[in-house]
Amino acid sequence: MATNRYAHIADDIRRQITTGSLSAGDQLPSETVLARQYGASHVTVREAIQVLENEGLILRKHGRGNFVRHTFGRIAYYADYASANTWPADNIAVEVSLRSNEVESGPLLASLLRLPLKARLTEYVYLGRHSGAPCTLARVYVPCDVAKLDAPLASPTTPLGDDIRVRLAEVGVEVTHTVSRVTSRLPDAEEAWTLRIGAGTAILSIERISVDASGRVVEAALLVLPGHSSEAIYESPAPTRGLGATA
Repeated sequence: MATNRYAHIADDIRRQITTGSLSAGDQLPSETVLARQYGASHVTVREAIQVLENEGLILRKHGRGNFVRHTFGRIAYYADYASANTWPADNIAVEVSLRSNEVESGPLLASLLRLPLKARLTEYVYLGRHSGAPCTLARVYVPCDVAKLDAPLASPTTPLGDDIRVRLAEVGVEVTHTVSRVTSRLPDAEEAWTLRIGAGTAILSIERISVDASGRVVEAALLVLPGHSSEAIYESPAPTRGLGATA
């Protein structure tokens, strides 16, 4: 049994979720009821709920209460998926919303895109949802002097902005090389709010940079995936004859 009171409460609620006593979408009792049930303070109950939220088990809906989150397996980011415009079949079903607008490059984007500060960019923001809950966030940036793409698709087929590289190719901008940098960190306040995750939930933060044959950066993407349900996959090229390959 957990020695800390909040950990004991979290253990008990976690057990109810894993055994099916609490199902996806079920609302937890209020903090007042839980405090009375466990003989604990409201602060202790909140700490327990925070632990479960950080683990991806609880979805906090402001003004409505705490609910058991729909589990969605794992979201796979394929680092070599440089020119695809469809979501890989082995990933979860995701509904995607997309909006775009023009912005100016700040220090981070200027560095990633190798541009001066305040350069004009088109920003594409993709938000993926599974069972109504946010699960992926992608911000993709294309310098305005690289291409002015048409209005984004109403129903994009990928939540991570892979279709932008396909659309760049359609207007004559060929991506020849893409580099993905994956780190694990805590979300900032905006990311936590957008993805409805706890401030202590680890995320996969992915910076993706695409260049053309001249070495010009034509696209930069900032992707955020919840760490409790995501993975990054890197595949080496298939071996060729003469390098140990067999027939």
